[in-house]
Amino acid sequence: MDWLYQRTKEVLGLSRHGRAGGFVRALLEQARGPWGFKWSLGVVLIAPGSAFSEPSGDESRQGPRFNTAFIHGGEQAADLKAFLEGNSVLPGTYRVDIYLNRNLSARRDLLFVRNAATGQVEPCLTLPVLDDLGLDLERLRSLGVVTEGGAPEQCFDWRRLDQASVDYQPNSLQLNISVPQIALRRSARGYISPQLWDRGVNSGFIDYSFIGNRREVTGVRTDSYYLGLNNGLNLGDWRLRNQSSLLQGTDQSARWSSNSTFAQRDLTAWKSQLTLGETYTDSRIFDSVRFRGVQVATDDGMLPDSERVYAPTIRGVAESNATVEIRQNGYLLYSANVAPGPFEIRDFYPSGSNGDLLVTVIEADGRRRTFTQAFASLPIMVPEGTFSYSVEAGQYDSNSSGYQTPGFASTTLIYGLTEHLTGYGGLQLAGDYQASNLGAGVNTGLGAISADLTHSVSRQPATDLGGQSVRLRYANTVNATGTTFAIAGYRYSSEQYRTFDQHVQERSQPGLILQGRARDRLDLNLNQPLGTGTLSVSALEQRFWDLPGTSRQYNLTYGGYWRDLNYSLSLDRAEVLDINGQAGTDHQLTLTLSLPLGSHERSTRASFTGTHDSQGGSSALAGLTGRLPESRDTFYSVLAGNDGSGAGAGSASLNSTTSMGRFEAGYSHGRDFNSWNLGARGSLVAHGGGINLGQSLGDTFVLAQVPGISGARFNNFSGVETGANGYAVVPYAQPYRANWISLDTRDLGADVEVDNAIAQVVPRRGAVVLASFKANAGRRVQFELSQADGSPIPLGASVQDADGRTLAVVDPSSRALVLSEQEQGVLTVSWSDRSCQFSFKLPPRDPQRTYERIRGVCR
Repeated sequence: MDWLYQRTKEVLGLSRHGRAGGFVRALLEQARGPWGFKWSLGVVLIAPGSAFSEPSGDESRQGPRFNTAFIHGGEQAADLKAFLEGNSVLPGTYRVDIYLNRNLSARRDLLFVRNAATGQVEPCLTLPVLDDLGLDLERLRSLGVVTEGGAPEQCFDWRRLDQASVDYQPNSLQLNISVPQIALRRSARGYISPQLWDRGVNSGFIDYSFIGNRREVTGVRTDSYYLGLNNGLNLGDWRLRNQSSLLQGTDQSARWSSNSTFAQRDLTAWKSQLTLGETYTDSRIFDSVRFRGVQVATDDGMLPDSERVYAPTIRGVAESNATVEIRQNGYLLYSANVAPGPFEIRDFYPSGSNGDLLVTVIEADGRRRTFTQAFASLPIMVPEGTFSYSVEAGQYDSNSSGYQTPGFASTTLIYGLTEHLTGYGGLQLAGDYQASNLGAGVNTGLGAISADLTHSVSRQPATDLGGQSVRLRYANTVNATGTTFAIAGYRYSSEQYRTFDQHVQERSQPGLILQGRARDRLDLNLNQPLGTGTLSVSALEQRFWDLPGTSRQYNLTYGGYWRDLNYSLSLDRAEVLDINGQAGTDHQLTLTLSLPLGSHERSTRASFTGTHDSQGGSSALAGLTGRLPESRDTFYSVLAGNDGSGAGAGSASLNSTTSMGRFEAGYSHGRDFNSWNLGARGSLVAHGGGINLGQSLGDTFVLAQVPGISGARFNNFSGVETGANGYAVVPYAQPYRANWISLDTRDLGADVEVDNAIAQVVPRRGAVVLASFKANAGRRVQFELSQADGSPIPLGASVQDADGRTLAVVDPSSRALVLSEQEQGVLTVSWSDRSCQFSFKLPPRDPQRTYERIRGVCR
């Protein structure tokens, strides 16, 4: 207690605070009695208040002073300049990143001025700046926060707005603004200024998908290989893209096919994309067609609160290690191996925005099952005042040889007339073909519905054909029951109605009678929560002009959980007409169960899959799936049971997700067959910092740079890590929106110091943007310092390297924890108007030590 008494007495002795000092002195006298400890504790709580008491005389004009002798036990006063002035800034103009409610909202030059009332240097945010950031000035005026008649160049006083705050970080040139949501314009939510859209760095990449299969069925071996490529080259504002594939097999020679090749760039002022080359027309009004030419079309991603491109989820059930192929308009879009049991495929991109998807499941024994996934656009609705359009001109370009390539022009227009009403229409014009469309979308209390009428005229060598097509589309979520109608649509076409594709087919092959011309069609997708599970229903029913009967396809799936047991029951049924109008019926009932063998989230799971089909065949497979020991992202599956004929069957598979891609291998065995498959999905990216291998990319992605650090991982991106050059490929970024990239610092180790663990990027569509992290690698050293006369270094002294970089600040025990990038060197310690230097040499590295401890004398 004597130490506490003496230290507190020193505080009072150095203090000039009159009455407060006398009052505390009186308390100190009481501290020498039997109640000394309690009194001393009270003094400790009172003394800081005394140290901050209002000074008199000249000191009052300098502001409150803090007596630093209370902090430090030595005679040398502490230097708190590094703490008290760490975020100071001089008046002037600075370019800063403005974060509004933690979202990057602008990057601009901002004036910093001294506030006469507080004496602090603060950013001057004028009303025009606030309006650009998305604050609702009318709402602020109604709240009395903004007064009428104020000068536009006047700085806004944030103290007048409750719950608002402004914080400037000069080291990162970052201005953080926090305002209540009521002060923001509704239309500004989720919107980021085009000033922040990043076109990215010059780069080239190959996004690949490889599937290889070998099957032996009753002694006959067949091989098949698929290589899908999405290639890209980014130069400045331009993006060159190519989508192509290579197919080869035992019964098929190598065939290279290109689906699209085009150059594209943003037209920011028009909120549109300019596309030149081989691509697809807009599909929201007319059926999409492949063409070569030019396209200018609105990019909804550039608009606030916009709808994203809709892509369906492909669901099905595999009985073995099977291959799933997805085709649209005859082109193979996607191929992948799937393990036995139910599967869901989401990571594929339709070539156009409409056209049904043909899904083929090829089992290990060579059996093929096909079904159609209905794919259509949602009801056409846009916000009030929103203008969306597309204009295309060029030559029709079919995937099939022998077809004509007539020139054509197409345009569509969609406009939000009111909050609840959208009008739209379009024209398609070619030498012998015309089509016009007119429609409207209405947002009602019962959901969104759109209806339109298309009239076509097709001039054939023998006759002119004119007809109409009516289309209805509906979407809704019933909050009371949780029912979601993803798509509900109906379409009726008269007998002489022709799409542009059908017109070109008939012109190219005179006398051809088109098979399968749609008469009417109904499709439905809905989800309904029931208890602890969800019921999903998809249905497609259509009739044709030249075929009798009706084609139907249904899928019902109910999946959920009971305690730790996950279950799924699905029914697939298809009634498909062949070219002669004969209906073939096929159905399959599948039950899947999965149960963890332990309480840990990584526990191995036991699984069971049973199927029964329309031919009377049944199969049952049971086994184990889980994660390999000591592995983060490598999984295995081993199953055994019987196939549809009752014979024994089994399968095994292994898949691993790494920083260089996803790799998989599988084997299946049955009475009459053996099957092997291999798969790889990944990317190769070339950029200014070198070449990196990565996972599948998506349309837009990020290059994360952590200089000098390899093996750094990222949160929320499984398997992604930096390579030897310090770069990592982070896939699937969202264009025109804020994307947060976060370093996983848990595994970096004590010898790596990160200045910024989180970066935010706002990429343009198709951009390869750079997210840079500041990190230093070295050895962690704790220096215990003293001056030449043996006295300690004062608290707050700055430790700097030979380049003048501040490495640490001395603590109250005269110690400094430094991350040293050198094994030996000279460091400088500065405080107040004094400085000294000391040299050091680190001992050999000891893996058992988290940091080194070295004594040093600063001279």
